[in-house]
Amino acid sequence: MTFLRCLLISLLFSANAFAGDSLYFGIRHGFEGTRAMGMGNAFTAVANDNTAIFYNPAGLSQLKEGESNYFIKLDGDPDFQDFGDQISDAGDQADDVQAISDVIQSNYGKHYSLRAPSLGFIWARPNWGISFIPLDLSIDMGLHRTVGPSVNLVAIQDSTLAFTYNWKLKNNKEKYGKMSVGVTSKLIYRMNVDEVVDVASIALNDEVFDENDAKEGMTLDFDVGFLWEGPWKRFNPHGAVVIRNVLDYGYFSNLNVIGDGTGDPEKLHRVIDLGSSMEFGKWWIWTTRVAFDIRDILHPNWNIQKGFHLGAEFMWDVASWFRGGWRAGINQGYWTAGFTGELGIFKLDLASYAEEVGIQDSKIENRRYMMTMSLDF
Repeated sequence: MTFLRCLLISLLFSANAFAGDSLYFGIRHGFEGTRAMGMGNAFTAVANDNTAIFYNPAGLSQLKEGESNYFIKLDGDPDFQDFGDQISDAGDQADDVQAISDVIQSNYGKHYSLRAPSLGFIWARPNWGISFIPLDLSIDMGLHRTVGPSVNLVAIQDSTLAFTYNWKLKNNKEKYGKMSVGVTSKLIYRMNVDEVVDVASIALNDEVFDENDAKEGMTLDFDVGFLWEGPWKRFNPHGAVVIRNVLDYGYFSNLNVIGDGTGDPEKLHRVIDLGSSMEFGKWWIWTTRVAFDIRDILHPNWNIQKGFHLGAEFMWDVASWFRGGWRAGINQGYWTAGFTGELGIFKLDLASYAEEVGIQDSKIENRRYMMTMSLDF
């Protein structure tokens, strides 16, 4: 039995593998930038690069020139593979059902995640942008007691086409600052499984594929963002409000990629993000800023800890072809750190962060590591 079987549970949706809907208490976002995650995902009021398309469409007004970015991103926790190896080893034993049950029981209360690979491109201009992300697969596994030892599994594959446009509002009294408004429209095709996998099914997961266990659908929604830029250049304060997934009506089409009997996947969820940031100006090669967000208000799994984001970054700029930065922050109550190095058209972004995937009275930290390699033009 190999680790591939764990992935097959997620990707093939076996016929008799599931006992019921799983319990997932985290908050899943769409696109997440590695730069933003390094600074605690407090990016709503920063949003000054091409990822503004997904964080705050009003932020594109801050771009000085066009940016094209082609990326591949890997994101996961290092224990994901270790858990798969434990299951594989247990499956090779004579009494594999009991061995797998022992592995799951020894990991009760833990959570394992993988979001990789993500592949796509973002093309942004000072007042509009477009992005296509055909591959964005995430797998979350929680080990809990239900009827017996089992794995709570959530797997989501999104293909996203997004278009953004923004406007700078005319203001005859710029001593009060500048205001921008932006809208990102998103066409998303989602394939999803959200189930509880029991021990016997993990040991004998060679059933015939049954599309009735899968969910898929296409939806069209949009985000609207507002960004205020203060008139004081020395501290350069920003404030922002973003409403995501404004329509949140569900899915209007099913292309039956998996099969004819699929149902509707998890909705996107309408949420509100509030953000603020302050930039302290440039000193020599350094630019320093801090940011604070309250995100995902209205999400069914929201609480004040899961909505809290705080971050800082220290950007250095030696030349247009050689620059980067260091970051630190707090994401949902847990520390984050990040690094960017850009040499010519090649850029490497690294981040370590954690998310809260438990409930208010039973907290579970899920630490992850993210790496994005991209070509910038």
